Amino acid sequence: MSLARAMKQVRTFVGAPAASARTCVLASAGALALLALAAPPAPARGSGLYGYEPFTWWHQPPVALPDPRPIDYSGLAAAGIRQAHRFARGGWYCEYLGCTGGPYPLATIWGSVGVMETADALQIASPSGAHRALVERLGREAERFWDRRLGGFAPYPGDREPNVEAWFDDNGWLGIAFVNAYRATQDPRWLRDAQRAFHFIAANGWDATGGGMWWNTDHPYHSGPALASDALLGMLLYEEDHEAAQLEDVQTWVGWANANDNHDERKLYLEKPNEPLSVNDYVQAPLVYAQYLLCKDGKGQGYCTQAGRIAATMAEQRVNKNGYRYNYGPEYDAIYLQWMMAYGQATGESYWLRLAEVNAAAAARHARGEDGLWLSSWWGGPIPDPETHPRMLRTVGATASLFAWTDVYTSAHAASAVAPVR
Repeated sequence: MSLARAMKQVRTFVGAPAASARTCVLASAGALALLALAAPPAPARGSGLYGYEPFTWWHQPPVALPDPRPIDYSGLAAAGIRQAHRFARGGWYCEYLGCTGGPYPLATIWGSVGVMETADALQIASPSGAHRALVERLGREAERFWDRRLGGFAPYPGDREPNVEAWFDDNGWLGIAFVNAYRATQDPRWLRDAQRAFHFIAANGWDATGGGMWWNTDHPYHSGPALASDALLGMLLYEEDHEAAQLEDVQTWVGWANANDNHDERKLYLEKPNEPLSVNDYVQAPLVYAQYLLCKDGKGQGYCTQAGRIAATMAEQRVNKNGYRYNYGPEYDAIYLQWMMAYGQATGESYWLRLAEVNAAAAARHARGEDGLWLSSWWGGPIPDPETHPRMLRTVGATASLFAWTDVYTSAHAASAVAPVR
C-alpha cells in the first residue's frame, strides 16, 4: 500500500464525495433556500450579535446559552497530555491507540495537531518550565514532517518519497500550531517553521488560473478548509513579521472566498465550491478571525462587516439544529471554538467564550470512553463524523485543546493570546 492510499483511508475530506452528517446539520434550513435566495439582502447593521445582522433572511436572535458549569480547564488539559502519552511511540505518537494503524502507524499532521495546540495553550495560560519543554519537544518532533524535496510539510513524519502527496490544509493547521508555539515561547525557530509552511502553500496551493486553494498537491479540487487555515496562517504571520506578500496573498484568497465559496443560502463558506451542503464550522471561524485581522490592520471596514455577519449567522437560532451543542467531531469543533474565542476576545464579545465553556463542560462529562480516555463525543453517543474512527489520537488531542484554549481565555493571559509577540 502506498502512503498516499493509506492517508486517504485515515483522512478523507469531510463532505466528499457525499454530504456528511455535519453538513446536513448545518444545512437544516434547506427547505427555505428558494425564499432565501429571493429575499433582499439584510442590512449590515442590526440587532444581531455584535450589532450585525446574520446573512439569513429570517433574522432570528442568537442561540440562548445556559450557564456553564465551572470546571478545572487547566487540569483537564494536563490530563489530556497524559492521555496522549498512552499513544506514544519513539518520541512521537501513534494515530491509533496501540499503534494499530498498519504500515503507517504514526500520527499524521491532522492526527497530532490537537496535542500541539494543547501544549501551546498550556504554556500561554500557565507559563512554566515544564510546559515550555513540552512545547519545544513537540515542535522538534513536528519538524520531522518537513520534506526538503517537497519544500513543505508532508503528512507523515519522516516521509521523503519523491512526489509525495501533501495537503495544504495540513500545512495551514501545522503552521498555525507553530505560530502559537512562537507566541507561547518567543522562540523564533517556531515562527520560521510557520513561515516555511506558508511559503509552500503560497507557491503551490493557490490556483492562479481560476482561483481557489487546492486540497493537496494532486489538485483534485478546491478546499474550503485549506483556504481557511491558510488565510488565517497568513494573517497570524503578518501580525508577527509584517511581510507584505503575506497580506497580499491573504487578501486575494479571502476575496475569492467571499465571491465564490459561499453559495450556501446563509452565505456560509463551503468545504467544496458549488456544493451548498458542504458546510462545516471549522471553515467559518478561521475566515472570521482572518478578516477581523485584515480590518484591524487597516484593509477596510468591509472585512469587519463580513466577519461580524458570518459570526452572527453562526450564532443564529435556526442555522444549526443542534443549537449550542457541537458534537460532530472534536477535531473540527475544537478548531471552530478556538478561533471564535479568539474573535470574541479581540472584539469584546463574551458569547463565544461562554459557548466554549458550555461545550467544555459537556465534554468533561461525556467524552471519557474506552480506558478512561477522551475517545467519545462531547455530548454523548457516537461521534457522527465518519472519518473519526474509534481509538484515535485526534479525538483525545482535540478535546484536550478545547479545555486548554478555554483555560487561556478564562485566564489572566487571555489578551496575550490575540496579541503579537513584541
